[in-house]
Amino acid sequence: MSGTSAPKFIGKRITVVRSKEDIVITISQQIERWQEALLVGWLLGWTFCGVVFIKYAIETTIMSDRVFFIIATSLWAYFFVKIIKVYMWRKGGREIIRISKGKLEIMNAYWKRALPETFLIGSIFKLGLIKRDPGNFLAFLDDSFWIIGGEKVGFSHSGTKIRVGKQLSDKDAELLIRVLESGMKEFGKA
Repeated sequence: MSGTSAPKFIGKRITVVRSKEDIVITISQQIERWQEALLVGWLLGWTFCGVVFIKYAIETTIMSDRVFFIIATSLWAYFFVKIIKVYMWRKGGREIIRISKGKLEIMNAYWKRALPETFLIGSIFKLGLIKRDPGNFLAFLDDSFWIIGGEKVGFSHSGTKIRVGKQLSDKDAELLIRVLESGMKEFGKA
């Protein structure tokens, strides 16, 4: 595409590509190798637990034990799906923000698959950092690599709070806000 700039890196995980038609901001969700190794270890250990639960649920002849292992397997399956989603997010996940004529689109993409959420730029208010108490245990969990979450940038759109910038540092989140503000100013008119 002519008129497209080369990707510009801002922060550790954010790239920005500008063209005459739009600005595309991509936030990578990849983690360090040691963190990925821990996720794989967790996934393997959890898989082993599930195999044991299923084995005992099938083999036991005592009804109360079977009920226990069926319930345990159900809980195991719920968290197994969560772990798989986190692992896939860390391997191929990206947040993509596209600013074009009068609109802003946000996509959580797994490899090439993504469904955009579209917001009219004229209806976006209160763009800024999301404030959190650093001593709060839930805030600590939100910034952990083993979950999907921890958005640092937010705005209001038609009464709904929208959040982006999963687990960015405060410095990177501020850089993202600057790019969003300049892009919204540039493409703000529909």
